[in-house]
Amino acid sequence: LAGFLSGAFRPNAQSGADDDGLLLVHPYRPGRIPIVLVHGTASSPARWADLVNELEIDREIWDHYQVWLYMYNTGNPIGYSAGLLRNSLESALRELDPPGTDAALRRMVVIGHSQGGLLTKLTAVDSGDRFWKLTAKRSINELKMNDETREVLRRSAFFTPEPFVKRVIFVCTPHRGSYLAGMTLGRIASSLVSLPSELTGRMVEVVTMNRGARALRSFDRIPTSIDNMAPSSGFIRTLAALPIAPGIAANSIIAVDDTDELDEASDGVVRYTSAHIEGVESEKIIRSGHSAQGNPSAIEEIRRILLRHLQEAEPELSPPERSP
Repeated sequence: LAGFLSGAFRPNAQSGADDDGLLLVHPYRPGRIPIVLVHGTASSPARWADLVNELEIDREIWDHYQVWLYMYNTGNPIGYSAGLLRNSLESALRELDPPGTDAALRRMVVIGHSQGGLLTKLTAVDSGDRFWKLTAKRSINELKMNDETREVLRRSAFFTPEPFVKRVIFVCTPHRGSYLAGMTLGRIASSLVSLPSELTGRMVEVVTMNRGARALRSFDRIPTSIDNMAPSSGFIRTLAALPIAPGIAANSIIAVDDTDELDEASDGVVRYTSAHIEGVESEKIIRSGHSAQGNPSAIEEIRRILLRHLQEAEPELSPPERSP
């Protein structure tokens, strides 16, 4: 909750960690494919506990996969959070496998719940300058700013498929937004979010260094993740229109209530029509509320997908050392 309300909240600071948000459940094990779990709004990695426990008692999965958790401040703009996720994953691969010889690291599976699914999608699409054009009237290279600011804004608005991500799994993901985000409750929640001074400071820098250039389309305030997830948001509409890149498999797990008609169904937060996307390898509909990541049906579907992914990846992988 603190991470939702305050974009400056640093969840790892007390432990002395690098605070990049990436947590390894166990020490790095070469030869095992990473499963990266990305939680949703006002949530935390603890929400994945049931899934992690079930996966780790499956011998086939334990011997071939390793679980990584990603923690982030869920009130921040989604593009900004996705840029940090991508940066964390890229840094992890450089640190853990400098020569680039561990093929398993390059068969990565990223699983996102709710807002986390939107971050997940941004590891697997080619956005070009579509997001940047929602914010600025001139190209990022034409505007004056220091190099560090340019890099932060570039990683928050320009996305290409991560070459090491080979599968993404969406759980209750609002690809076309959440109707709650567009309601009064959503607007109240958004107004309570305090964005990080780093991000607001960099946007002020762009405005002040480009006076008279009409650099930005609007600077009333930087949108929060709740603003981004409103169905009318330009951000969510742009993201929804982007296809998953070739070479990356995608699967959807969608929760619905007891409504028989899918066009009217939802999980209480996300409608089926928002969570459903074309081009996925499989779509599993389960009866559950929005917090479906611990639902037995969702866990079994994730297990099935991981075993299929392993079967496809095994020709490229070295046999891992089997644990006692």
